[in-house]
Amino acid sequence: MQRSKASGALYSRCKSHAFAKENGVTRHETIESLIASIDVLSLHANLSESTRHLVRADRIALAKPGLLVVNTSRAELVHMPDMIAALNAGAVGGYGTDVLDEEPPPADHPLLTHPKALITPHIGSRTYESVPRQAMRATLNLVNYLKGEKDVIQANKW
Repeated sequence: MQRSKASGALYSRCKSHAFAKENGVTRHETIESLIASIDVLSLHANLSESTRHLVRADRIALAKPGLLVVNTSRAELVHMPDMIAALNAGAVGGYGTDVLDEEPPPADHPLLTHPKALITPHIGSRTYESVPRQAMRATLNLVNYLKGEKDVIQANKW
């Protein structure tokens, strides 16, 4: 909630108009409308056919020059060749991510040495508290699998 207030804009298929009004944010019905009005795009979404390549050339073209993009979700939300081209052209001022389209990335992956990219080694969620929690979830998922039960948490169901 505080993050929405700080950014002043929201695009979400799951948040209601009441949420936006109550928290003083502008609700955008389309990603295109949102991208045209913001300086920073922070992605927080699961991967689905409707979110795959959510950020791509035609949408980047609508953005203010120098848009900053942060992807804490799945790599496939961003069309990587379009992102690299936008960084090179200056349409995107910076790209921060914890996920790449190829993992592990090849040594010559263009984002690894790009001056406008900040890449963390897929450990952005690591905190002192998260490591034992993730280990416990993995253990519970293994036990559940062996018992024929559902996963404790599964972000993307295929």
